[in-house]
Amino acid sequence: MPSPEHAPHLSGSGPPRLRPYTVNEGRTRPRLDLERTTLVKACRTAPHPPQGAPERSDAFALCRTKLTITEIAGRMRLPVQAVKVLVADLITEKFLMEIPAQQADAKDPDTLRRVLAGLEAL
Repeated sequence: MPSPEHAPHLSGSGPPRLRPYTVNEGRTRPRLDLERTTLVKACRTAPHPPQGAPERSDAFALCRTKLTITEIAGRMRLPVQAVKVLVADLITEKFLMEIPAQQADAKDPDTLRRVLAGLEAL
C-alpha cells in the first residue's frame, strides 16, 4: 500500500491532496453532531491558522465568511462526511465556530442559493 505522500491525487489540478479518510486520520465520525446545513465561521480569536493537513487550513480560510458544511465540501471537493469530521475538529479546537440556527435564516434566498450551489458542486 502506498504511503500518504505517494497516494494518488483526488483531482488532476492543484496541489497534491490526501485521500479523504487520511485527512481525518482514518476517522469517519465527527466529534460533534453537525448537519449538512450547519453554518460555520472562522473564529476571530484564533491566533494562527490550524496546523496539520492542508485541508485544515483550507477549511479555515474558506470560513472567513459563513458557510454550510455542504458548501465547504463542494469547494474543497471532499465528501460531506469527511468535511463534517474536519469541521468538528476545528470547532473543538476553537478555530471555527458554529453559527446558531436562529442567526442562520433558512428562508434567506442567498443562503438557499449557496446551499444549492454547494450541493451541485458535489
